[in-house]
Amino acid sequence: MANPFRQTTYSTMIAHDPPIIAPQEHPHDAALSLCNLFRRRQDICNLLYQVVQIIQAVQRHRGMSMALLGGNKLFYERFIQLQQQLERRLTMLQVFVANTGELLSAREQQNLHSAWVSISRNWQKDSVIDNYALHCHLIEQLLSLLATLSKQLEISLPALVSAPAFGSDGEGEPLTPDRKLTRATFPNRSRYLEVLHFSTRLMPEVVEQVGRIRALSTYAAAIGHCDNHHDGKLRYVVQCAKINNEKLRHQTQRLQALLNGEIAGLGQLKSYEIKLMFLLDMIEQDVLGKNRITADSNGLFTLATDIMDFYLQVINKGLQLIVLLNTEDLEAWLGAS
Repeated sequence: MANPFRQTTYSTMIAHDPPIIAPQEHPHDAALSLCNLFRRRQDICNLLYQVVQIIQAVQRHRGMSMALLGGNKLFYERFIQLQQQLERRLTMLQVFVANTGELLSAREQQNLHSAWVSISRNWQKDSVIDNYALHCHLIEQLLSLLATLSKQLEISLPALVSAPAFGSDGEGEPLTPDRKLTRATFPNRSRYLEVLHFSTRLMPEVVEQVGRIRALSTYAAAIGHCDNHHDGKLRYVVQCAKINNEKLRHQTQRLQALLNGEIAGLGQLKSYEIKLMFLLDMIEQDVLGKNRITADSNGLFTLATDIMDFYLQVINKGLQLIVLLNTEDLEAWLGAS
């Protein structure tokens, strides 16, 4: 996973929407096209939610399996339950995609299946290095899917559909809903793009960095020392987490200025930033460079999990807002006059 990734202002990320679909011969056709597009976008939002839940489960599976390989057996029962849950989630994802117009390609689905088989089959016999790398590879695939799917939602719904029978603007051009809404300055556009970027790119990347910290530090504490290989990886991801935490803080401030409390928990991110800094300080002081680690493996796992779970709750609230804004897009199109 490339780090740190570049921060972008997504209210200006798209200079021009693509050409509007040619007008149909009857208003009913335009309504049908809009309905199909709206339904597809709702399906994409549903799929985004499912992918986020799978990412959370794979991250937890990585942390628990590394702790188990390090000798911490307290996670075993929860780990078995989690592995069964992941099997069900991946099966549901496959069924959902098959019934919603192939939102993922056959190759993408096969890659996910192969990555999971590599992780789950005979995991007890894997080295810790291989276990960590295989989990990270699957999570990187899932993060890439989030970005690919969200890209399809960056274009506003009214820009995708035009309809006849709206008359002319006196210059020989049809007055499509898109042109009317553009002249009226579509109100949700800036908020929509900012929330989309925050919920499907920035926050998931930050959560994954905390997840890598959780896995590496929990393992090191379980075996009682941090060898050079894991020490280097852990130092790197700690530094990346610090850099991207700064970006997260600035983006959170932007969203708070744009939104009127529409993402629950956004204002609490500051308190969880303090928890994150406490976790990073603890790792730097008690784990990195230590020949003998006395930090509690379970305590590190629990603290990191608390941070990650809250961040993921905020992501889910952001995805819910995207669904709402898509519905408002539809209402704007229907209410164009």
